Amino acid sequence: MKIYLLSTSDVHGYIAPSNFVDQQSTPFGLARAKTLIDQFRADHVDDIVLTIENGDFIQGSPLTNYIAQKRTDYVGLYEKLAKIVGYDARVLGNHEFNYGKEYTQSAIPKNAGVLDANVFDRKAHFYADPYKIFDFGAVKIGILGLTTEYIPHWESASHLMGLTFENPVQTAEKYVPIMKKAGADVIVVAYHAGFECDLDTGQATEKITGENRGYELLQKVSGIDALITGHQHRELAQLVKTPFGSIPITQPGYQAAAVGAITLDFDPDSKNIIHRDAKLLFTAKFPADSRIMKSLSTVQPELDRFLDEKIGEIDPDMLIHDHFNARLHGHPYLSLVNKVQAEAVNADISANALFSNAVLGLPHEITRRDIATNYLFPNTAVAEEITGQDLLNALERAAEYFVLNKDGSISVSDRFGKPIIKHYNYDYFSGIDYTFDLRQPIGSRVKDVSYHGQAIKKDQIYRIALSNYRSSGVGGYGSYSVTKIVQSSTVDMVDLLTTYVSNNSPIQSFLPNNLKIITK
Repeated sequence: MKIYLLSTSDVHGYIAPSNFVDQQSTPFGLARAKTLIDQFRADHVDDIVLTIENGDFIQGSPLTNYIAQKRTDYVGLYEKLAKIVGYDARVLGNHEFNYGKEYTQSAIPKNAGVLDANVFDRKAHFYADPYKIFDFGAVKIGILGLTTEYIPHWESASHLMGLTFENPVQTAEKYVPIMKKAGADVIVVAYHAGFECDLDTGQATEKITGENRGYELLQKVSGIDALITGHQHRELAQLVKTPFGSIPITQPGYQAAAVGAITLDFDPDSKNIIHRDAKLLFTAKFPADSRIMKSLSTVQPELDRFLDEKIGEIDPDMLIHDHFNARLHGHPYLSLVNKVQAEAVNADISANALFSNAVLGLPHEITRRDIATNYLFPNTAVAEEITGQDLLNALERAAEYFVLNKDGSISVSDRFGKPIIKHYNYDYFSGIDYTFDLRQPIGSRVKDVSYHGQAIKKDQIYRIALSNYRSSGVGGYGSYSVTKIVQSSTVDMVDLLTTYVSNNSPIQSFLPNNLKIITK
């Protein structure tokens, strides 16, 4: 008897095969994944196929931003899409909470099949079912749903009123025996988080904070037969050695570019799994499902009209042609984001990241689409009061991004580049002049930092603008803390940027020169 576990994770509102920049067809999107899943089911009609949506479904694209901010009456689209795909189980992701818990349960109703073992609203589960057992007669398959416990470190407290997030490893240790006692022959854990360690060596690949506990789950919890993960946007499919045998895991990237596929060969007589396998099925070659595309027929034209409204001009432009160079020396687009972020919270030091190499920058004539496709997150601006030493520590963290190679070239350090490239954790600073001496060891690279022409004093207090995401210290910036926040903006950065461009057009583009790099 074959059991197949298909999963999507981190779809992030990419429904059609489109990147929202233009109308070109892209090799991802839920509409493609739906066709793949249907074809897989058709090819395995005599087998058991279960599908899991593993979180971060309702946030992360211009479409999701438009629905949340302009047309909340369209919020039912998400449940409609999930039903069209035919998910058997769903898990909450951290971005499900970006617009508040009431919005979460409006977009994902309580009867949507969410499995939610470690999120509590006061003393009750936020969603009622921590797990579900699917009875196929000869085999009973239990799925346990878990979410990263680290959400309160990123999310606004007002969005999480009454919610608590428990340790997923301890939660699994509690529920796996309960599921076994309830008759589950096979235990599947669907966890919206990833791996903190190398899956082959067990060596830590990131600072152990509790954000990702996938490896710990496998090593500590007896009885797990398969683990579905997400959150990190990695493409993973393999068997992982544990004290309890080799366990198959998947993590299918993001934007529905792939579907995770775990195979379990189950012997109904002995009640044992006799073979395990894991792979990724890529969606690029599959056409968009017509029902999925039809579900967008009302909102898509409205969204396109909204996004294509011209809001201003930049002279000449702020397009990014070399992303590495933009991080190495600064860029007009980064300076603009820093300026808008700083003005929102009355600061004149500001730091932000060039999230990925998919960020294109801004053309001469700017539409809402240009803003929305460059700044994809619903971040808000906050101001923290930090010491000069805190600022120097933050700069040292940013300086770790670069590595000086023996031939004199510069590249991305393994500290940011493995196991996945985390461009979003490298911040560029405005409002100060600073130097990175890449010849020096990590922790001693920051030189000649000045503010308004004066050298930074370690014990002096400075006001810095950050995104609410960075303000908790995530990404290795331990000198920041939500306890240091002195002012917050309630308007997200997309709206702040849109308003600024509209009110200040035409905007002059200037290449910043406040960051100096020493290599010789």
